[in-house]
Amino acid sequence: MTMNLIETAEVLEALLREETAALKAGDLRAAAALQPAKTIAVEHFVKVRASLDTDGPLDHRVAMLVDGLRDSAAANRAALEDALALQARVVKAIARVATRPEGNGMPGYARPARPGAGAVAFSVRA
Repeated sequence: MTMNLIETAEVLEALLREETAALKAGDLRAAAALQPAKTIAVEHFVKVRASLDTDGPLDHRVAMLVDGLRDSAAANRAALEDALALQARVVKAIARVATRPEGNGMPGYARPARPGAGAVAFSVRA
């Protein structure tokens, strides 16, 4: 059973590293394409881990692998957070442009010289 856990964890760690590399490279499509395989690997790892007999001695490779898996998961989390922050900035930039008044501020045919400027009335009374 320990060997099955090691193999399952190695597959999961490889997927995490691959997704992290794709995220760091800015290849969001590649990262998203790994999601189904990553989900299956996580589910399989949890299932194998739950069936592990923890009363007996554990293989030292399991402890080493858990450390590597933890490091890969932390790097993956950081890369995902960076990608989400970038996505939020892009969405804000698009929203900002989408809510601007019509026109680009350049004078031209049928466009006011100052888009968005309202009418102004002056009254001079002493």
